[in-house]
Amino acid sequence: MSQKKKIETVSAVDTKADVVTEAVKKTVAEPAAEAAAEKPAKKPAAKSAAKTTKAAAPKETVKIQFGADEYNFADIKKAVEADYKAKFNGAVKTVEIYIKPEDKAAYYVINSDFADKIEL
Repeated sequence: MSQKKKIETVSAVDTKADVVTEAVKKTVAEPAAEAAAEKPAKKPAAKSAAKTTKAAAPKETVKIQFGADEYNFADIKKAVEADYKAKFNGAVKTVEIYIKPEDKAAYYVINSDFADKIEL
């Protein structure tokens, strides 16, 4: 079997960027080395590193205002799922909710095969 050799081409821009990067690393490393010599080494904080890598999902609140009425979307979603589960024992895979504040109702479709409404 013949082996194929991988040939890399490096442009002049890549080479210049590497030279500049190395120069910056040397410039930054010198003061850091002096500071490290003055202070004792610290133990790595594994717990704090783990906390910073996980980004917390933002808490969402959706409210619908119509006239003097205000509806919380999370409450509507819970009511829709409870209504479906009271009528059927199946699992909820997909939920589509259509809110009509003028009718004071939320129409919903669950799993693309069941549709109904709840009063708000």
